[in-house]
Amino acid sequence: MKKQSIRELMVRGEKARKQIFFPLLSDLGLTPGQGQAKILYHLQQEDRITQKELADRCRIDAAAMSRNIDKLEGLGLLVRESNPDCRRSFSICLTDKGYKEAKEIRKVFEQFEEIVSQGISQEDIDVFYRVMETMCINLERYNDRDGEE
Repeated sequence: MKKQSIRELMVRGEKARKQIFFPLLSDLGLTPGQGQAKILYHLQQEDRITQKELADRCRIDAAAMSRNIDKLEGLGLLVRESNPDCRRSFSICLTDKGYKEAKEIRKVFEQFEEIVSQGISQEDIDVFYRVMETMCINLERYNDRDGEE
């Protein structure tokens, strides 16, 4: 059997990941691939956070974050509240409905981790994390070089 390239394996893994996540996210009224699940997940971990902090944690640019917050607010999953620390910004908070959906998303994320790590030793998982982190850094460094030229 011919060994697949890193690119081919990454594409194959991403396709399989989408097949797990996209139906669930669509059922929740979320737009798959936009980072909305990630936003709810992070808000469940820290309930009151500024839009900028949330964008940084989710690795989503400011414009996309604003669109996502508008959509999630329209679905009744989160609210913007005055930020007592800075009058020019808002704190983003989950509603009760948003908290319930975030719990469901968390379960799916945990289930995904179980599915992909079946039959793999902890040692191999640790190596995978180190290799993937290095690959991500390499890709980010490559993408960042465009602004330096």
